[in-house]
Amino acid sequence: MLAAPGLIADPALRRALMVHRNTAAKAARDALFANFPVTAALVGEEAFAACASTHVEAAPPREARLCFYGDDFADFVARWPAFAEVPYLGEVARVEWQVIEALFAADAPTLDPDTLVNGIDPEAPLAWHPATRILESATPTGSLWLAHQSEAAQDALDTIVWEPQCVLITRPADAVELRVIDAATQAFLSGTSLVDAAARAAGEGGDVAGIFASLLAAGAFAAQHLEGELP
Repeated sequence: MLAAPGLIADPALRRALMVHRNTAAKAARDALFANFPVTAALVGEEAFAACASTHVEAAPPREARLCFYGDDFADFVARWPAFAEVPYLGEVARVEWQVIEALFAADAPTLDPDTLVNGIDPEAPLAWHPATRILESATPTGSLWLAHQSEAAQDALDTIVWEPQCVLITRPADAVELRVIDAATQAFLSGTSLVDAAARAAGEGGDVAGIFASLLAAGAFAAQHLEGELP
């Protein structure tokens, strides 16, 4: 561990150490801006920078790969006094971290609809792809995230309905996707096998075939698990 600059007698070394600390802190702060762009957009650059700087001071990066920095930032945002009037920010940051996790999750083949031509065992284990994530929130975090993406309509923020949401995050074709899902789709995803998943979704009044097709397109399942292979 480097000594604090104030404890070093050599002025040149003290200045060099201060520059290093400032540079490292800026890199960590920039990483938080990169990893949580929607949270930053919702509060503004100045407010986010203040929060990020304090977090960097309290919990500096533990490894050099700053793309993985911020695993505890959502909780920090939720506790930040200046954001007390926007309590949904912590949930938005939590969604953004799930997006980061999905992006860097392990590679594995997804269940390809083309492989279903020969049929599948409906009792075979049904397992998520490593990149698949589900997150429930008391606010429309999925809609907030989607409204800040480049392809969103200009009035996307104005049309958001403020209600609880459940979001599904997947990584088909190596690109992270987020979608808001209903109770039937969430029930399907909780199934331990295809037949169990179908029964759960049907119990919520869902279109089982449509739900399964949409989840296949989203790359939500790991192919070898559904085909009955052990993980």
